[in-house]
Amino acid sequence: MDKVQFYHDKYYAQADRELSSIPFLCDLEQRFKVPKVYIAAGASAVGLLLVIFNFAGTLITNLVGFVYPAWCSFHAIETPGKEDDTQWLTYWTVFGLFNTAEYFTNILLYWIPFYYVLKLSILLWLALPQTRGAEYLYQAYLRPVFLHHSASINRAANNYTQNARSALDRAAEIAKAHSQ
Repeated sequence: MDKVQFYHDKYYAQADRELSSIPFLCDLEQRFKVPKVYIAAGASAVGLLLVIFNFAGTLITNLVGFVYPAWCSFHAIETPGKEDDTQWLTYWTVFGLFNTAEYFTNILLYWIPFYYVLKLSILLWLALPQTRGAEYLYQAYLRPVFLHHSASINRAANNYTQNARSALDRAAEIAKAHSQ
């Protein structure tokens, strides 16, 4: 039991230090006389239950997948260093591919039990600076594929761009001819 108490105290102190940088939680702690660690743990538990029972799975995974990384990307842009910029550009690349794959496989993913719990776990792993999952996936898998196929991808993108430009020019000419 002493070992459990030791780990509780260790992680409680670490979480309290980290959460002290969030003014909103400090205000709640003072107002309600409840430690900010318990407030954060309770809010996380409620959020996780909402995801597990799929009452707000889409909402919470979108908040974790879009809002938190967007906020961190904003801060990265404002810092003079390049490392955090690279981390968030890598995240958005991996996230974009993840989102595209999810769109096309959504009908199958719907049948996976606790899919939103799995998705939330993956998004946290991708986004959190402590895990840097997006960097790992990019370096280990995506980068080699992108480098190997970049010439053909660029050719296809240029071809699509030229075709779209031609179609828009033709549509503009037709619209102009009909308006006269």
